[in-house]
Amino acid sequence: MQDLLGDRFGRDIFFIAVTLTPDIDTPDVLKEYAEQYGAKPGWSFVTGDKDEIEMLRRKLGVYDPDPVIDADLYSHAGLLTFGNERMGRWAALPSLMPPKQIVDTMLRITREWPERGRGVQTR
Repeated sequence: MQDLLGDRFGRDIFFIAVTLTPDIDTPDVLKEYAEQYGAKPGWSFVTGDKDEIEMLRRKLGVYDPDPVIDADLYSHAGLLTFGNERMGRWAALPSLMPPKQIVDTMLRITREWPERGRGVQTR
């Protein structure tokens, strides 16, 4: 997907991979993941305080309302959540979709559309 995004990747489109297991995924482990996946500048692998990660998951809507299911990491869907924060547009797709389809959807959802009628004169 990095290559499909071309020069936009790392300039105005960024990837942030957030661990759900900060006690296991230390900064050194995340650095290894980044190298393993060929992360280019613009793709960050991050960890943090468990409570902060939980707050982020909730704000992004990446959790199951059933706490028993949500606590089981093996039941988590592999979702890519993306959006245009300034415009308040967000979406999610399964991470196993073909990369081109993910990128096409990402670009369509995050595109900044001109306001309807803007710049058009009417009589």
